[in-house]
Amino acid sequence: MAGAIFEHDDNLRGAKTLEDKRIEISGIESPDLLAVHAYWETVRGEKFAPSLAGFNLTGLSANVIPFVSVVDFQAQPFDYRFRFYGTKLVEASGMELTGKWYNADHVEGFGFANAQTFPTMIESRRPVASRTVWLSRKSIKYVSTILRLPLSEDGEAVTNGVAAYHFG
Repeated sequence: MAGAIFEHDDNLRGAKTLEDKRIEISGIESPDLLAVHAYWETVRGEKFAPSLAGFNLTGLSANVIPFVSVVDFQAQPFDYRFRFYGTKLVEASGMELTGKWYNADHVEGFGFANAQTFPTMIESRRPVASRTVWLSRKSIKYVSTILRLPLSEDGEAVTNGVAAYHFG
């Protein structure tokens, strides 16, 4: 819900979303996130999105990779699996999520902003950015700018995605 302020309690595990607001790509201030977007634009070429193999993490700066997750989507029921979960995301969330499905594995305390925004990205087949204020399971307040980028194995549907984070 763009611009809405709400509290997400994650079974009282301590992680709470305080505010989640959709922003334009042009509103991203982080040079690292802009570099991720530029790389995505380069590797997608004329397609609406690059393939998973085409978006190789080694094409990103080494200081950015720890702030990136790569996910696989399942349509019905909607779920996503963390194929790759960067070390700085592990540090911020207090959890290693590589290999975990968000809904099926009952992930608590991180990923709720993605669960709400990935469907919008999948439907629009376009990058989506947001600014989220949240309190981690470690009771640390973060202001995250998150850039979500679609990937497609068949050139038609969004089958995977990349989420790159900047913590303020």
